[in-house]
Amino acid sequence: MDSDAVRGLLEPALPPGSALWETGEPQRSSVRLRAEDVRQAATVLRERADARFVTLTAVDTGLEIELIYLFAVGGLLVVLRTALAKETPALSTIVDIVPGAEMIEREVAELFGVEFAGHPRSQHQFLPADWEPSSWPLRKPLAGPVLPQARMSLENLLRSGAALRVSPPMLARRASAGLPKDPPLAAGKAEAMQAVQAIVRKCGFDRRAGYDWATGRLKTK
Repeated sequence: MDSDAVRGLLEPALPPGSALWETGEPQRSSVRLRAEDVRQAATVLRERADARFVTLTAVDTGLEIELIYLFAVGGLLVVLRTALAKETPALSTIVDIVPGAEMIEREVAELFGVEFAGHPRSQHQFLPADWEPSSWPLRKPLAGPVLPQARMSLENLLRSGAALRVSPPMLARRASAGLPKDPPLAAGKAEAMQAVQAIVRKCGFDRRAGYDWATGRLKTK
């Protein structure tokens, strides 16, 4: 089975547009998934491609815990990638699909603080029984890649298209003077700003920078 065949099995089983396929070596097929789709992808690989589970790797990127699932399908290595926000790093276990994942999921849970919902065991496997529950040996402090001096400008750009934020009092003064709400330095057309934000989301820059669309702020200061 080659990469195209694996993609042909997985894509119909996942929500449209949810999987991002990555180019790589001929004997390697890599796809980035939402955390909630990992279990379904593992099920399809196991039941329809007779895949063999190889291992699971976790990487702390500062803002997220990236999980990398490796499966072997014949001579092809299939890589499932997903990322979990460090504030709530949780997803469903795949132990009932591939029992060989039981030990490695416990290792990732203990060392990185990832919760695998439905995992059959909760007791410590690697750490002492009296280890502090909220302390994970391989978990880094929450930190992002944006330099402190650039954070405010980035927040303003992603929120309004302007590097400089216009304060509420200034907006009120402009309104009382009969001037447009948005000054010339801001993105005046809402549809243009929406297009820019869509590009930022599609390329994943917001996720890598740690930008929270709900608050209009970076997760770290």
